[in-house]
Amino acid sequence: MRVVKLEQLQEFFPPERRRDVERLYQKYVAANRGDDDVAGFVSHLHDQGLMSGDTMREVLTDHEVTLSSIPDPASLDIGPAQTRLLSLLGKGAMGEVFMGRDPHLNRTVAVKRLDPKFNKRPAMAQRFFAEAQITAQLDHPSIVPIYGLEKDDEGRLSYAMKFVKGRTLKEYIDHAREFLEKGGKLDEDHSLKARIETFLPVANAMDYAHKRGILHRDLKPDNIMVGAFGEVLVMDWGIARPIGKRERVTQGDSVEKTRAGALIGTPAYMSPEQAQGKTEELEASSDQYSLGLILQEIVTLKRAITAESALEVVTMAAEGMREPVQSFSKKEKVPRELKAIIDKATARRPDDRYASVDAFADDLRRFLRDEPVLADPDSGLRRLKRWIGNHRGLAMGLGFGLVMLFVVVAALILWRGAVALENQREEARRREALLQEVSSVVGTQAITMTEALNDYEALLQGIASVAEHVMQEPAPDVAELVMYKYRGEVRDPVDPPAYATDSSVYGNKVSLRFGDFSIPPDAERDALKPRALQLWRVQDTLRKAQLGSEDFDSVALPIERAEKLVLEEGVPLVWTYVSSVEGVTIGMPGIWTYAADGEGDVYDPRKKAWFTVARNTRGPIWSSSGVDESGLGLLITCSQALYDKADRFLGVAAVDLTFNYFIDTLLENALLSRKGTEAFIVDDKGLVVVRSSQKESARDASKYKPLPFEDKEVLAAIKKQHNGHLQLSGGRLVFWSRLEAIPWTYIVVGDEAKFLTAGP
Repeated sequence: MRVVKLEQLQEFFPPERRRDVERLYQKYVAANRGDDDVAGFVSHLHDQGLMSGDTMREVLTDHEVTLSSIPDPASLDIGPAQTRLLSLLGKGAMGEVFMGRDPHLNRTVAVKRLDPKFNKRPAMAQRFFAEAQITAQLDHPSIVPIYGLEKDDEGRLSYAMKFVKGRTLKEYIDHAREFLEKGGKLDEDHSLKARIETFLPVANAMDYAHKRGILHRDLKPDNIMVGAFGEVLVMDWGIARPIGKRERVTQGDSVEKTRAGALIGTPAYMSPEQAQGKTEELEASSDQYSLGLILQEIVTLKRAITAESALEVVTMAAEGMREPVQSFSKKEKVPRELKAIIDKATARRPDDRYASVDAFADDLRRFLRDEPVLADPDSGLRRLKRWIGNHRGLAMGLGFGLVMLFVVVAALILWRGAVALENQREEARRREALLQEVSSVVGTQAITMTEALNDYEALLQGIASVAEHVMQEPAPDVAELVMYKYRGEVRDPVDPPAYATDSSVYGNKVSLRFGDFSIPPDAERDALKPRALQLWRVQDTLRKAQLGSEDFDSVALPIERAEKLVLEEGVPLVWTYVSSVEGVTIGMPGIWTYAADGEGDVYDPRKKAWFTVARNTRGPIWSSSGVDESGLGLLITCSQALYDKADRFLGVAAVDLTFNYFIDTLLENALLSRKGTEAFIVDDKGLVVVRSSQKESARDASKYKPLPFEDKEVLAAIKKQHNGHLQLSGGRLVFWSRLEAIPWTYIVVGDEAKFLTAGP
C-alpha cells in the first residue's frame, strides 16, 4: 500500500489541475517500470520544478496516516537489531518494553518488542507493525517519536523510541491526591490550573491525530507520560486505527474483520459507543469522550467511573454513567464552567459533544483566560460580574456618574484599591515571568551538562569495548614491559622510565606515548605479566579517548601536538585507565607518582571507590572518587565494569574529570553566577557530589567525604518532581532540574532579590 495516496496528493491542487496530475502520474509509473510510489512521484514533481519545496514538505508530512501490510515478519527487509537491551521496563498484552542503548549514537532509548509467544503468529506481527507505522507517522511534540524498526535473530519485531524519563499522568494525579490526603497544600505544579495545562498537550496531540485520520481508542492516564522537562507525551498506540476503516483483529494465525460487539480498549475510559462494541462506528468523538473522563479525573483527582467489578465498569461505560464532578478535597471547589466543559465532552450522544477535540481544548483555554465558555454561556448576573471583573475602570466610571455626590470618597477608595490590585497583579506576573526565565536557564544548563557527560560516557564505552576484546585475546609479545608497585611513597622499581617528560598540567614526569602499568605490592610479576601484555593493546584507545574529550579533530593530531595539548594545555579527561580483577592497571597518560593516603598504604585499584562502585553493575556509573593519588585534587569519575563472553567479571575501565573543570565548565552558569548563586550536584541518596564553592579548595584537597544536602525540604520536593523551584527561609530561592539518564540533580540556590532582578 502506498505511503501517500494519489487522491491525497490531488487535494493539494485546484480541481481543474487534478486530471493533469493523474496524467503525469501515469506517465511517471510507465517510465519507472510500474513503480507506483506516490512519494517518489512527489519528489519527481519537485525535481522538475512543478512543485515548490514547501508544498512537497506539506504533502509528505500532512497526508492521512496510511498502513502497509506484511504477510510474514521474515519478509520485512530491515536490518538486524542493533540496540542493546538493558532492562525490562514493563509488559503489555502484545509486547515488552525495555530500556535500551543505541550503540551508534550512544543514547538511551525505549524499545518495544513483540512478545516472544507471538513470534510465530503473523497476525500479531501485523498488528505490532501497524502500531509502529501509525506512531511513526504522527509527528507531533506530544506523541512519542519512533527512531526505527528492527528485527532480531529470531525474527521478532521491535522498534526503538524516545525514552521518556518522568512519570505517568496517573502518577502525577496520585501525587496531587496524596498531598491533599495528608492535609497539605498543593504546590504550583499540582494546582488546578497546572493540572489543566498538563492536559492540554494531550488534547492537542489527539486533535492532530484525528486530522491525520487516526483514532487512539485506549486513552487513559497510564498511557500518558509527563516528562522530566515538562513535556507531555501520548503513548501506546497499539489498538489505534484509521477513522472510518473497518477494524481488523487477530484470530488464530490470520487477521479477520471485527465481529459485531467486539470490545477493544480499557472499559473505565471508554465512550458509550465503544463500550457497546460499535467498533466500526467509532469517530473522533469517541476519543473525545475518553479525554473528558481523563479531564474529570485530573480536576477531581478521582476516577470518573468506579465500580466493584469489571462487568459493572463496562455496564456504566456503555450507559454513559460516571461519578459527579466533585473534587476529592473539600478545599478545592470545581468551577461551574469546568463542570460544563466536562459534561459536554462526555455527553452520551456523540452529536452533543464538541465538534472536535480542538473545540474542546479551546473551551478549556477560554476557561483558563477567565472568558465565557461555549459549554456554559454567561447570562444575567454572571455576565455582569464577569464584565465588571474585566472592565473595572469603566464600571467604576458608570457608578460614579450615577451616584457622584454620594460616593465620591467610596469611588476614590475603590479606584485606589483597583490600582493597587492591578499593581499587585503586574508584580505577580513579572515575578512569574522571572521565575520561568530562571527555571529555563537551570533546565538548559542541566541539558548541557547531560549532553557533555553522555559524550564522556561514549568515550568510556569505547575504552570498555576494546578492553573487553583484548582481555579475551592471546597476549602479544612485548619485549620491554615494566610493572610498578607502590607501597606508601616507595616506588618499585625506583626510577621512572627514561621517556617520561615534564608536564605543567600534571606537575610530574609523564608520558602520552606510553601508559604506566602497576600491580599490587604483594603480587607476583610473572603471574600477572600475561594480563599486562593484553592491556598493552589498550594504550592507543586510552590516548584517543583523552584527545577526543577535547574535540573530535584532536584524535588525529600528530603525537608531538597531542603531547602539547594534553600535557601543557590540558583536556577534560585528565585520566583514562583500565584495571583488571587481578589488580593490573594501565593508565594514560603514564605517570609514576602515587601519593600515599597514610603510613604503610599500598596502591591497589581494587580497593578504590571507582572500582568497587562499578563492580557487579552494567553500564557507566558516575561518582566522586575522592582525591587523585597523583596530585590533581578532587576527581569526578565515570567507571564501567568489564565482562567476557561468558559474563565473567574482568575488571573496570574509568575516566576522570577534575572538580575544577567540572565546576568551571559544566556546573556554573555565567548568568546565574553573576547573581551570586551557588550550584550543586546531588545524587539520588541526597549526597552532594560537587558544589561550586569547592572550586578554591578542590585542587589542594587531601581528603574527601560527601555530605548530605543541607535542606531536607528541597530533597523531599526533588523526589516528587524532577524540575521545580521553592521559596526557602531567609529570602532565598532554590531551583532544580534532574539530569536525564544520570541519577543526579542540578540545584541552584541564591538570594530571591538577586534571582528576580531582570538582566545580568
